Amino acid sequence: MITLELMTDSVDDSVQFYEQVLGFDPMASEVDEAGKKYWALVTKGSFRLSFKRTDRIKAEVDYLQNLEVGSSSCLCFQVENLTEVYAQVQAECKLLDHPHLTPCGTTQFSMQDNNGYILTFEAATS
Repeated sequence: MITLELMTDSVDDSVQFYEQVLGFDPMASEVDEAGKKYWALVTKGSFRLSFKRTDRIKAEVDYLQNLEVGSSSCLCFQVENLTEVYAQVQAECKLLDHPHLTPCGTTQFSMQDNNGYILTFEAATS
């Protein structure tokens, strides 16, 4: 199983966004000595996504020292009903484009999550 880990300034805000806007379910989390959440794991189907607070992940991965939140990953989701997902997120998110046919023959749209990560949703193909 693969889990993607994204850096965030607020684990709580990230989890709330992915739960409320994209329908992810909480799976696990950890708090620091002050009781503030520094890591959390959410799932949707077989997809697992974790969020780690910026100070913690930068302490673990030297490469991330000079990167800002949102600059380290782009995610692409294949979904069964692209129109439904688009309708669900359009009022809550910064859309970067609208559903359109790409040169490779898929229909997709892109948006930014609350951290600035680019999320692309494309219609699943049979």
